[in-house]
Amino acid sequence: MKKSVIAGIAAIVLVGIVAAAIPLGERFAASRIKAEIERDGTTTVGQVEVELLARRVALADIKSSHAAGLSVGRWEASGFGWPLAELLRGRTPLAGFRWGSPLQADRVELRQVRLGDRSIAGTWSVESLVLEGLDLARFDASDDGPYGGAVLLARAMSALSVRRFEQIGTIFTLPGNGDTFGVSKIDVDRYEGGRVASATALGVEATAGGGHAPLYRVSNIDLRGLDARRILAALSSADWHPNGPIGQVKVERASAAGFGGEMFTRYGVSLGSVTIETLRESDKVSRSRTRIDGFVLAPPLRNMEALKLRIALQAMGLRELKLGFDCAGMEDRERAEITIDRCALSGPDLAEINFTARVVGADAAFWQAVDDGDTAALYDSKAALASARLVLADGGLLERGLKALAATTGQPVSAVRTNLARDIRRFQPTDVLITQNLTQLLDAVARFVEKGGTLTVDARPEPPLAIDRIDYLTSPGADLINALGLTATLSR
Repeated sequence: MKKSVIAGIAAIVLVGIVAAAIPLGERFAASRIKAEIERDGTTTVGQVEVELLARRVALADIKSSHAAGLSVGRWEASGFGWPLAELLRGRTPLAGFRWGSPLQADRVELRQVRLGDRSIAGTWSVESLVLEGLDLARFDASDDGPYGGAVLLARAMSALSVRRFEQIGTIFTLPGNGDTFGVSKIDVDRYEGGRVASATALGVEATAGGGHAPLYRVSNIDLRGLDARRILAALSSADWHPNGPIGQVKVERASAAGFGGEMFTRYGVSLGSVTIETLRESDKVSRSRTRIDGFVLAPPLRNMEALKLRIALQAMGLRELKLGFDCAGMEDRERAEITIDRCALSGPDLAEINFTARVVGADAAFWQAVDDGDTAALYDSKAALASARLVLADGGLLERGLKALAATTGQPVSAVRTNLARDIRRFQPTDVLITQNLTQLLDAVARFVEKGGTLTVDARPEPPLAIDRIDYLTSPGADLINALGLTATLSR
């Protein structure tokens, strides 16, 4: 017989032996995993499935009294790099994972997950959770300090990358009162050590314990270019404590839309959308903008609070109140400046209030305080307020407000206007130095009440008011007008 034929027969026989042995090996591995998981007497597993060639393990009907009342309907992982020896000892990424150990998996899926005790620490439940392209690098699990749980979690999140994350039907119940916070669906695309390429959350709701309708609801939250690495770096330190600075979250774009819920309905509030955008022109220059669109207050006749609001609006001749907010600014680290280019609150047929400001001398201490979220550290900075301007352009608000006040006091509008202007001119704030400049500023405000128009209040401190001098403004006898360089002008 030719050697090639013998080799072929041997190969066929070997393949047959391996094919027959694999199911036996899978059943042995499954039984060994189940026995080891249940050995401590606190955990039970209804069924274990193992596919060696696919590197797939599935556990069904998991219950643990040891892990804060953990229960999982099904846990399945495929294409994952968990040592077989660990599996045979009953140590899976679900039960037996050691902090600091690496873990890789093509796909991990959990269904019907429930964790916690409502009476003690609250509960967390999820209908479905899927992670694709999971890669957890080895990280330091030693020297985690007094708040080890938060520290280790932050270190794990810094070492984690996930190609895609999907979570459906999430509900967190607070202990004691039973208040719930829920999210219908969360989608995350490309998470890498604290950075998120994109993420969406649908059906975000907060409901009071025992309530049927949500108090607050947001239909859609969308994030792009989220960077939380500074927060994770702060939390990863063994020296971290709950009152310590946690850093700044940066985001290229964030938006929320579809606001509702019982609290909105109770007061007749509707809100279209909230949007935050950041454009980075370079590593040192960025522009940001925040918008609130579609805010409407139309109080219904459902409760006393709403009724009071409705009466106040009717006294001003309004059936509803519409407002918009638009704020834009720039951060220029090369020029050591922060500017608020426009921060406007406007209402049709009412008024527009616009605020602008400029901070100069933003040194390393200032940027470190901003990046780390440490407001106390700002006092180590020499940054200073160079200028600020508040512009109030009346478009009917003044007249409506005076009519409402007249209706409340039973006086003619002319008398209310005269008395209010007089009180403004006579106003003498306590613990503030009364100067001729203050008198002139108050007179400009009083003339605005008498005539309307556009009131502009400028702050141009000379020299610029440094942050370390802010305390002076609250000290008894402070000369606010001179320290801030305040002036007021009235124009038509």
